[in-house]
Amino acid sequence: MSSAPFDHNLVIDRLKDQVPELQDVGGAADLAAVTKIRDFRTPSAYVILAVETPIPRQSGAPGAATRQMVPVNFGVVVAVRNYRDNKGQAAVDDLRSVLGRVRDALIGWVPPGITGARDCQLVQGKVIDYDTDTLVWTDLYQTQHSIGRAS
Repeated sequence: MSSAPFDHNLVIDRLKDQVPELQDVGGAADLAAVTKIRDFRTPSAYVILAVETPIPRQSGAPGAATRQMVPVNFGVVVAVRNYRDNKGQAAVDDLRSVLGRVRDALIGWVPPGITGARDCQLVQGKVIDYDTDTLVWTDLYQTQHSIGRAS
């Protein structure tokens, strides 16, 4: 049993395997390296561990296991680009297709090898940046895992 944070690399691996049209799939450091919206290699996705909220367990049972369930939120930032128009509609059309594949890969998926894992659920999605031909969208997902020792 581990008390390590949720392994978001499992999500990265899932997207690499299930959404082959993504040119780049990375983590927070990869996303931070993109300094301008035009620097995105598209289509791309970046997985970020957003928040873990451990559920306090009842105390007082001598010798009881010290495991906690931990709901986990992680974000998937998706960037697409299309030069067909200068109003962004072509990028929106491209996003619809790529985002659909990303969601198909994650909604209902249970991260493997994680104690207490539950199926991933989409919590929300929204545009976070755009220009005339590039659109950046973030979906927020939730799953859970357990941490602590078994005895």
